[in-house]
Amino acid sequence: MWIFCCGMQRSGSTLQFQITARLVEEAGVGKRVEWVKAGQFETLRQRYAAEEGWKVIKTHACSEKMVEEFGRKNAMGVYCYRDLRDAFVSSMRKHDLDFEQLWKAEFLQTCLRQFHKWTVLPRVLISKYETMMADIPGEVARIATHLGLDADAEKCRQIAADYSLERQKARIEEAKTNGKLQRAYGNALYDPHTQLHANHIYSGAAGEWKSVLAADETAKIETIAGDWLVAHGYEIASR
Repeated sequence: MWIFCCGMQRSGSTLQFQITARLVEEAGVGKRVEWVKAGQFETLRQRYAAEEGWKVIKTHACSEKMVEEFGRKNAMGVYCYRDLRDAFVSSMRKHDLDFEQLWKAEFLQTCLRQFHKWTVLPRVLISKYETMMADIPGEVARIATHLGLDADAEKCRQIAADYSLERQKARIEEAKTNGKLQRAYGNALYDPHTQLHANHIYSGAAGEWKSVLAADETAKIETIAGDWLVAHGYEIASR
């Protein structure tokens, strides 16, 4: 079975992947597999066709071949979303782009399109970033329950503590020092085991868009994503 950790970009999907992979590996029912572009999933699927255990994979894009696995009842999903204004700002920082550059890349449209693709599939756990980050032990428990794996309160606390912001930053520095980083795409460097990028973490705080985006930039985002923001409990600034 495939476990897709498929959350929105810059919204905690790497954390969900790390927690999910750890739960699966410690339960002895499967393992994490390497990241590939969505269009290469069929090749990856063939590579692991003979392995019966669960395969945990991180992705953002949803391909037809991935959807097929859900149709076969051979897949589950773990998804997270975030205030799209914060996701936008986080992506600007990570990729060192200004507002107009990211706007022209249609980042918002991509996020919304993938949101709708993933969240209509069966057996997909959906988490809100702000809730998840406020209670990581609770998120560990939710993922374990979704997967049907045992994790008592103490285990959930231990796992959550091991994925604190400080520990994640330390992992990145360790990967840099020990030469664990590999090239993913373009100039992006990442640790293939943790899926953490060299420039993965800024602050993780919610609401940073308020101090970064100009009023007209906020309005542009809300023109595209305003209805989605309201539907998911976020206040609109430009109305």
